[in-house]
Order: sequence, then structure tokens, then C-alpha cells
Amino acid sequence: MALLAMCMPILPGKKDKWLKMMEELHKEPMKSNFDKSREDAGVYERTFLQETPNGDFVILTFEGDDPYASFGKIMSGMDKEFAEFAQDVHGLDPKGPPPELPKVVYTSR
Repeated sequence: MALLAMCMPILPGKKDKWLKMMEELHKEPMKSNFDKSREDAGVYERTFLQETPNGDFVILTFEGDDPYASFGKIMSGMDKEFAEFAQDVHGLDPKGPPPELPKVVYTSR
């Protein structure tokens, strides 16, 4: 199983909005729909909040056979409401060119 890990900034003043969305993601029907979109894309996702003195970041991990392709499927299938949220909170435009994906620079195995 392969792994893709990436981080996205939470733009200044947007942390409360992000936290509220994370609360909503744990409620139905949003949780089932969100989980199904990851299953349909072939990945298991984990989301972490990293708070730092220089700003807050979301750390995402995607595990699956081809998490890079799966991330592309997730981006292209994102619903309008969540796409607007991602753009407002992270500065990510799901309809624009894809962000450069991270590269592994060290592994202990």
C-alpha cells in the first residue's frame, strides 16, 4: 500500500471555520458521503491539525494502491460547497491547476 502525505495552510482567520467543518464531517449524512468519496477513490484518509506559532496547517494522509491518482479523483469530484470551503479556508482552487504534490525526500526503509 502506498502513502501520500501533504499539508495545506489554514489561512489567517479561517481556523474556526475549518473546525466547524470538521465537526460537520462527523455528522450524517456528510460523514457517509465523505467516507464513500474516499472509498470510491481507493484511499483511506486521515486528517490532522498542526497548530504552530507561525500559523495552522492541515496534514492529510492518503493510503491506497495509487494515492496520487486517488487525490486527483477526489479533487475532480469535489462538490461545489466543499470546493468553495477549500478555496476560502486553504486558498486551494479545485477547478484550477492541481497543486504540486509532495515528493519523498527521506525514508528510513
